[in-house]
Amino acid sequence: MAQTIRHYWGPKGPGLVPLNYNWSLINFDSVVLVTVSEYKLQDPPSDSFRFLGSATISVANISPHGPPYDPNGNHGVSFVVDVDWNTALPIATDITVFNNGAPPEEIDYPTN
Repeated sequence: MAQTIRHYWGPKGPGLVPLNYNWSLINFDSVVLVTVSEYKLQDPPSDSFRFLGSATISVANISPHGPPYDPNGNHGVSFVVDVDWNTALPIATDITVFNNGAPPEEIDYPTN
């Protein structure tokens, strides 16, 4: 079963922004997907909503982490968001973990 957390980060950018979200469900070999979008900040923040703006906002280098490879013992995911705009923009991410954080059913390593 997949589980998703939406996180509102506030204004980020412009340019490359490294981010990290700790979540006990994620392990170093979990399958994680991260999406990003701009959002309109409302008051109260719980009424904020995502929308398709004019800026190009993308996510890359999605790297789940956890013991034994995380030196601090944290479970979570690090990633980079690129806000291609001339000022900081409020962004929101949806972080989805598949199969309750379990590793993929099969891992094919290079044979070279």
